[in-house]
Amino acid sequence: MLATLRAIAMMSAITIVLLMGHGSSFAASKGLVAFSQAEMTNEWRVMDTKEMERAWKHAGYDFVWTNANSDPSKQLSDVQDLLTRKPVLLIVAPIEYEPLAPVPGLAEKAHVPLLVVDRALPGQPGKNGWISLVTTDFVDSGKRVAEDVVAQLTKKNGAPKGILLHVTGNTGASPVIDEEKGLEEVFKTTPDIKIAASCDSKNSREGGRSCMEDLLQAFPPGKVDGVIFDNDAAAIGGIAALNAAGRTDLKSMVWGKDGTVDGLTAILNGEMSFTVQTPPFFGAASVLIFENWKAGKSVQPVVYVNKESFDAHTPADKARVEQRIQELKKMGVGCC
Repeated sequence: MLATLRAIAMMSAITIVLLMGHGSSFAASKGLVAFSQAEMTNEWRVMDTKEMERAWKHAGYDFVWTNANSDPSKQLSDVQDLLTRKPVLLIVAPIEYEPLAPVPGLAEKAHVPLLVVDRALPGQPGKNGWISLVTTDFVDSGKRVAEDVVAQLTKKNGAPKGILLHVTGNTGASPVIDEEKGLEEVFKTTPDIKIAASCDSKNSREGGRSCMEDLLQAFPPGKVDGVIFDNDAAAIGGIAALNAAGRTDLKSMVWGKDGTVDGLTAILNGEMSFTVQTPPFFGAASVLIFENWKAGKSVQPVVYVNKESFDAHTPADKARVEQRIQELKKMGVGCC
């Protein structure tokens, strides 16, 4: 019996050594990372969540996430629940700016470091446990859109003048606020370009179509020169409404944002003038920032992801759009 027990013990020890030698799947977790996602209403958000989970798990962390379903009150509740789990890091992608203002204070009180991604929050990244804001420079995105608007209206009207409609994303969200700042920064130099009306699409295709249908009733042919959409999904819905209404006067005088396959295809089809990327990939950058912060290294309070603009104004531009569509399809995605 004693010999048998010794044999079993020896086999168990050998098994443990072999399992440990198989790699990180059996290594101890570095801790729990908790992610509060704003919504899952579009492909951008789905990709954002998947890449976030993949990056943190690959880095050796446990990962849990919640879906606020576009509701700021639910997101605050989600954050409170996640903090009770004592994660080593809280990551928040806020649905709106002001309603989520308590988040940094909640994380600080719970002694949990914070990363905010995509959209900003009130407060100062880099202080009181808020490590960094990882985002897109949406002011720059607005400027890029506005510069193309000026160029195309000048081409159409012989001068930088015209009347525009603006179909926004979520009213009150920091990208909407910042993109409008970028638009205004350019348009203040072109006083004959004016935005006559706006409508909140909630960042959805259906919302874009509904907004466009309502706005077309107030602005018949000859009364408006173009439409700015805060995202490609809403733009595609708006283009469907334009086509259904036979509004050929606005063909191609549409601007989007995100660089989706649908948006890029609309550019090739002559239905949209321009789009600029809003990359949804913050996971890998977040891991690097957190690991550097843990190691006592200097990290930037605001980190911007890279992006690219797309149009078909020249043969080279058109070729790049076609190439980007193929790149996205090879990755098996349709967004950004």
